[in-house]
Amino acid sequence: MNASARDARAGLLTKRTLVIASHAVERAALAGDGSEPLLVIAMFQRLPYFERESEVYRRIAGLAEVTVVGMVADRRPDLPARVTPVLLRKDEELAAEWSVVVLSARFGASVVATDLGEVALDGTSLEPARLFHGRWGFRREEAYAEAVRLRDELGDRVPPDVRRRLDDVLASTVEPPATEVERRAEAAVVHLVTGMARARDRVERLTARRADEVRDARDPWTGLHTPESLDSWLGTDFADTVELGLIRVRVPDLEDVEGRHGPSAAVHTENNVADLLRRELRPVDRAVRMSRTEFLLVLPAVPAPRVWSIADNAAEALGRLEETYPHVPVRVEVQTAATTRRPLRLDEVFGTRGPAENREMVLSGSFDDDEWDHLRPA
Repeated sequence: MNASARDARAGLLTKRTLVIASHAVERAALAGDGSEPLLVIAMFQRLPYFERESEVYRRIAGLAEVTVVGMVADRRPDLPARVTPVLLRKDEELAAEWSVVVLSARFGASVVATDLGEVALDGTSLEPARLFHGRWGFRREEAYAEAVRLRDELGDRVPPDVRRRLDDVLASTVEPPATEVERRAEAAVVHLVTGMARARDRVERLTARRADEVRDARDPWTGLHTPESLDSWLGTDFADTVELGLIRVRVPDLEDVEGRHGPSAAVHTENNVADLLRRELRPVDRAVRMSRTEFLLVLPAVPAPRVWSIADNAAEALGRLEETYPHVPVRVEVQTAATTRRPLRLDEVFGTRGPAENREMVLSGSFDDDEWDHLRPA
C-alpha cells in the first residue's frame, strides 16, 4: 500500500472520516453469512451517538455471537436485544475512545481512535470538524489485537457469559490471514472512504452557503452570525464531547449611539465593534450578535489561557474604539466561561451576576469538573 493510502487510514482523522469508515466496518459485519461466530465491540463515547446507529446494531446483534457497546451515560440505556452495554466513567480513557471492532475466524476490521478534544480549523459545523487520532482498516490481525485489548480493559464489567463467548471467538481465529487480499481490499476501501469524506465536505460547504442565503443567518448590519444560526451550528442533541470557550461582550452604549450621534455613526460604530470581535477568530469559531448591545464569541476546543487572551485583546481594542472613525467612545463589559453542555444556555453558564465594567474579566456560576472558571482583576 502506498504512503498516501496509509496516511488516509491512520493519524489525524476528522469525525466525518471516522463516521464513513465505521459505517464500512459495520456493513462488513452485516455481510456475514452466519457460518462462523462473529464478535463486535464498539465504544460510542456518549449515548446520543449510539442512538443514531441503534437499528444497525440491532441487526448486527441478530447475526453476531456477541455484541458489546460502551458509552458514558447517566441512565440505563435502552438497547436492542442481545446488545450488551458497558457504562463508562466520564474520566476514564475509554470514554474518549471511538472504536468499532469486528472479528470472526477469517475476517477482521476495526476503527480505533481517541478524541483529541480539538476541531479542524476549516470546519463549517462543529460535530464533523472534531479531530481524533487513530487508525482504521480491514486487517484481521489488527482487529484481533484490538478485540483482546478491549476485552481486557472492560474486564469484569462484561458479564461472565459474554466474556466466555468473546474468548470463544478469539480462540477460533487460528488460520493465517489472507494478507494480500486484505491489503488490496483495504486500498480500495481507503480510496472510497477518502473520496466520500472530501465529497461530503464540499457538499456541506455548499449547503452551508445556500442555507445562509435562505435563512439570512447573519445580522444585516454587522455580518455577524445570528442566535438562530448558532443554534443550528451547535445542535441541541449532541453529547458533551467538545468544550466551548465563551466570551460574552456587552457594549451598552450601542443602545443610544444613534440618538446621540446619528444613524451613520451608529452603523459605523457597530461595524467597528464587529470587526474587532472577529479579528482573532478561526474559521471554525463563531461571532454572534445576540442583541443590539450583546455579542458572543464561541471558540470550540480552545485552551482557557487562549480564551482569556482573546477576551483581553477584544476588551482593550474596544476600549480604544474612539480612536477610530466616527470616534465614538463606548464602555465595554466582558465575561469568559467554558462549557460542554448542550443546548447552550448562557444564563446558566455565566450565572446571574452582571458583568463588571472597565473591562474587568468576570466569571460567575458553578461548573462541572470539566469546566474552568477564572476571575481576573480589572
